[in-house]
Amino acid sequence: MGVGIINLAYWLAKHDLSYTNPAALPKIDEWAQHWSYYLIKASVDLAREFGACPKSNETKYHQGILPVDTYKREVDELVPHQDAVDWAGLRLDLVKYGVRNSTLMALMPAETSAQISNSTNGIEPPRSYVSIKQSKDGVLKQVVPEYRRLKNKYELLWDQKSPLGYLKICAILQKYIDQGISVNTSYNPQHYDEEQIPMSDMLRHLIMFYKYGGKQLYYFNTYDGSGEIDVDRLNQGKSMLIESVDMSLTDDVEDCDSCKI
Repeated sequence: MGVGIINLAYWLAKHDLSYTNPAALPKIDEWAQHWSYYLIKASVDLAREFGACPKSNETKYHQGILPVDTYKREVDELVPHQDAVDWAGLRLDLVKYGVRNSTLMALMPAETSAQISNSTNGIEPPRSYVSIKQSKDGVLKQVVPEYRRLKNKYELLWDQKSPLGYLKICAILQKYIDQGISVNTSYNPQHYDEEQIPMSDMLRHLIMFYKYGGKQLYYFNTYDGSGEIDVDRLNQGKSMLIESVDMSLTDDVEDCDSCKI
């Protein structure tokens, strides 16, 4: 089983935080710690009631070893670790009862799920306030949650000077997750001299990510403005400026069954 995270950009905006604001890191650490604890605890409770999964005794969980026990300690440079839940008691229960699910957490793009629940995609920053998403099921225009109230609180992907803040957030999340996160990096050449992204910056970000316990980097995205336009849209007689409509996110891409609800 893999329970993921969705709508992180909205959660940050609601709390007046952003991907590049260091104040977000302790909040995310606290939230992720509780999320991880209660997922594992729920699986232990199921194992106590219905029995552990096959070969539970071969998992680290059954040995009382948790993701929070195996993370790279360098990530504590970002947020010093403090136990906010009863990890010690959970370890004892794991040894006694095992787990019902050998793996519990997986962060996926959640593209289709985001459409159904009107959420921002997974843990990633939105590319624009309004996205036009095209798939085999048709075309959907989707607005970020609470656009009118939180427009100035959202931090859009291509407005970020670098992926540094996002990589630090992923490293903190990885601390509590029992599967590796496939992390995308995104660079906007407009933020660099002569629109050239220095190799030294990319290498610095890569090394930092692995230093803090990141598992794998996935897509390397660069902004070229393709498919993005400025649109004036009238909605029930009220004018609303849509700042950049992203048509490239899912164009001509088949849905991934594992990313659906």
